[in-house]
Amino acid sequence: MFVLPMKSLHSNVREPHGRRHCEALLRTWAVPALFVAIAAPVHAATITASSCSQANVASALAGASPGDTVRVPAGTCSWSGGISLSGVQLVGAGSSTAGTVITAGLVTMNKHASAYTRLSGVRFTGADSHVAVYGSPSARPYIVDNNYFNANVSGLAIQLRVNGGLVHHNQLVAASPTSADMFNIPTSEDWSQAPTFGADDTTGERNIYFEDNTISGLLETAPDGDQGSRLVIRNNTYTDSSIVFHGGAPQDSSAGGGTRQFEVYNNTFVRVSNAVAINKWIWVRGSTGVIANNNMARADSPDGSSYPNKSEIRLTLACPNAYPMQYQVGQSSPTPQNPPTRPLLIFGNTGAGATDGNFITVGSSDTAGGSCSTPSDYIKSGRDFVLSNAWGWKPYTYPHPLQSLTAGTSTGLLPPSDLRVIP
Repeated sequence: MFVLPMKSLHSNVREPHGRRHCEALLRTWAVPALFVAIAAPVHAATITASSCSQANVASALAGASPGDTVRVPAGTCSWSGGISLSGVQLVGAGSSTAGTVITAGLVTMNKHASAYTRLSGVRFTGADSHVAVYGSPSARPYIVDNNYFNANVSGLAIQLRVNGGLVHHNQLVAASPTSADMFNIPTSEDWSQAPTFGADDTTGERNIYFEDNTISGLLETAPDGDQGSRLVIRNNTYTDSSIVFHGGAPQDSSAGGGTRQFEVYNNTFVRVSNAVAINKWIWVRGSTGVIANNNMARADSPDGSSYPNKSEIRLTLACPNAYPMQYQVGQSSPTPQNPPTRPLLIFGNTGAGATDGNFITVGSSDTAGGSCSTPSDYIKSGRDFVLSNAWGWKPYTYPHPLQSLTAGTSTGLLPPSDLRVIP
């Protein structure tokens, strides 16, 4: 920032000694004081909705500016008709039954160019879809934290359609276990931009970080990683719930190359029900990344007989062409590499599942729009996946720095809008 010399603020008219002395003193502290004023943070406003009703919350949001926080009091309300926010933090009174309980309606979040968009402290109990996120991947991150989501809905409980966000300390619960797609992540990106594994996401704003959540009863897709998604799934607890990563056509069913990259580490996978099958903990149908340091129970039903011989990690593809298939397991470039430079890393996993004879299986993606009669020729240990940290992956900072964000804090240091020079 350019600051004018102090002499430019005064005339050359000779003044009495007393005034000259005051001006000399002014010159000793005015410039530092000016910089202090500019460095002082501007605190955003906090607006409290008069109730949790859709109309009152929508009104409060309409009166908010980017960086502001809208607080929603406790109560049970319907948001039928929907709520939309961008660049604003919408903070409820907590996700318990005594907090802000929402029985219907979708929250649409759109990323903002300069301010965080946040949804926190709400309990969603209805059968409607709960949250959908859109926007530009280069805009400021969205944050979804400390909410409760009922996963027994008629559509998608959660849909993230853009990279660059943090989803932490939420509960996603299907009280009636379901194999339906309840947590879908299809972004609008493809594989044209380089991957950002671990510490390569230098800002922490390029990938989607899914951490410190509890997930129960989502038998197949928690989440369903799809087109262009860049996923970091860490320090979560999965109970009878599993993860799927789509691959790109023609070796799998997803457009744009399927999941761009994934990291699954430091999670706990728990098996409690003999009445349902989960079939696997992690199903990789394309792309590459890291599966490390997870604690895995066996994916079989606990009784060992109702649903036996399940894989903990399934690696599959369709193979209409010769090796290497574009976007297949182990590939990190849109141009297939032989051998791949960043094969899938699987290491450090513990628990009974990690010593199971079915811990890692290779097969055909028969349910994903194609098949392969010789999958082990395409997905080979030591080439397409390795049982060590072969390419030196380093995780991004945990917990994500944005976990420390509190409602109403500044999104940056800005100069005061009323800064002026007093004659």
